[in-house]
Amino acid sequence: MDPQMDACPYDLIIFDCDGTLMDSLDGIWRGVNLAMSAQGLDQQFSPAEVAGIVGLSLETAFAQLLPKAGEKTWQALTQAYKEQFRKLANEGMVEPPLYPGVRATLQRLHAAGLVLAVATGRSMAGLERSLQAHHLGHFFTFHQTADTAPSKPHPAMVTRILADSGLTAARAMMVGDTDFDMRMGRHAGVTTCAVTFGCHDRERLAKANPDFWLDHMGDLPDLLKLGPEKTIGTASA
Repeated sequence: MDPQMDACPYDLIIFDCDGTLMDSLDGIWRGVNLAMSAQGLDQQFSPAEVAGIVGLSLETAFAQLLPKAGEKTWQALTQAYKEQFRKLANEGMVEPPLYPGVRATLQRLHAAGLVLAVATGRSMAGLERSLQAHHLGHFFTFHQTADTAPSKPHPAMVTRILADSGLTAARAMMVGDTDFDMRMGRHAGVTTCAVTFGCHDRERLAKANPDFWLDHMGDLPDLLKLGPEKTIGTASA
């Protein structure tokens, strides 16, 4: 174990993807409205409305946006959204940018010996596409996606990562930008850390009672008590 880990109270850090690692709102907003149009529905949603459902699994998200539409419509919109994103990807869609400090922070945590994971409402294909595009895949040992897990805020994504890693909830932290992330983490018994630069505002996040707040991803190593950055392989003084 790296000497930086001596004071760190965590072994496992679980990250949300959209709104936490990547600034994805614009693409999700466009995808939602393209799906609506593809299904012949005239209603269009604002970025603020779509921000409220980022992080949920697709069908759950459409159910929140259109609560009276019914399951068949939600399922059709889910399929249409996926088809629109496949089309955009085939046309060379640009992946959403990383938030400032994300790459350096992941490098720091990984080098210090922390186990890193992702829990996201995306599909595995969508997650892998973005991680590969940004060359981030090697940082993450475990992944949970909407393909195989219930939608947030159900705790299954986190509890499965804990089970797969063999690590304890007491030494794990969930980092995310939505109250869905905070509630999922709390239900799973892990520490929660809300980032303030993503999709849900501080007022909404506060209602989920996060244990910690993060205004910039680059501040996470200090929050984790990793201590001063060291050259990898150099013993501490």
